[in-house]
Amino acid sequence: MTLIPVEKPEDFSLAEQFIIPHEETCVSLASLVRRKSDKLIFITSSEKPVGSTLRLGSGTERPSDYSTTDTTLQSILGILNLDSTIYHCIPNPALIDANELSENLNYLIKKQIRCISGESAATDFLISVTNKLTNDSSLITPLKQIYYYKMMKWSNTAVVSTLRQGSGTAGSTTLSGGEEIIRCTEHDMEILHPLQKDYMKDEVAVPGRPITDAEVDISLRQILKNQLCFALTVDGDIVAKANTNAIGINKVQIGGVYTHPLYRRNGYAAALVTALCNRALRASKQPVLFVKEKNMPAFALYQKIGFAECGRYAIAYY
Repeated sequence: MTLIPVEKPEDFSLAEQFIIPHEETCVSLASLVRRKSDKLIFITSSEKPVGSTLRLGSGTERPSDYSTTDTTLQSILGILNLDSTIYHCIPNPALIDANELSENLNYLIKKQIRCISGESAATDFLISVTNKLTNDSSLITPLKQIYYYKMMKWSNTAVVSTLRQGSGTAGSTTLSGGEEIIRCTEHDMEILHPLQKDYMKDEVAVPGRPITDAEVDISLRQILKNQLCFALTVDGDIVAKANTNAIGINKVQIGGVYTHPLYRRNGYAAALVTALCNRALRASKQPVLFVKEKNMPAFALYQKIGFAECGRYAIAYY
């Protein structure tokens, strides 16, 4: 096994081809491939000495050195994003030796691991790999929490809108009850802050690690700068929100769905997710999302508006 940086144009093309059949469970990784991140690594089946990836030279064989064929793709066992959050696409972890992978990663992990995020079996496998790492212990802190999710994808060819549209300003949709769906910008950070903070407390908080206002602002700023965020207003007040988390190659991942407790059971989450699905489909991308395994009300809601279960997802926090 060899770990090889994804860095040449041909590498990124090959990475896209490898990911596309599995993209619904790795949209965040797909978005990094699409944006040509410099932190991506191929896991290949070729035999090289441990640590050889640190000394890549002109003689190093790369998957993209060959014509793009099924045989070439079969030499790739997975793709990792080596950053504080490790995103991954490892279709069959059983093909990878955990001890060998950990020995290779000892040379490459340079930043403290905060999170491993992706398909659940591969996330569990990478947790076992990180447990074997022997490099600087400050980069590997104890595992604090694992959340397991049901992965869902849009199962229809088109969105059948659940909205009964009324009049609205340009770029907005007005529901029959007078509620309005608007697209948010960076100017809306302050009014979105309370909803985003409550969402993060409920969905991503790690026990013993309080969510800070600074973390909320960083998260919101990234969403409003790089993603699509919709909010629903009642009498001018924002009471619900939803956004994309990642825009991949053929998929768009939806997340951040949150309604203020006083305004729940009014169909607001369904309206926001439907609006995001409509926008994704107009861009010829299939919407996907994940929901906590025990959150059956949300699971039933997403089924009702057109999503079907397609796998399992896991996020491990350190």
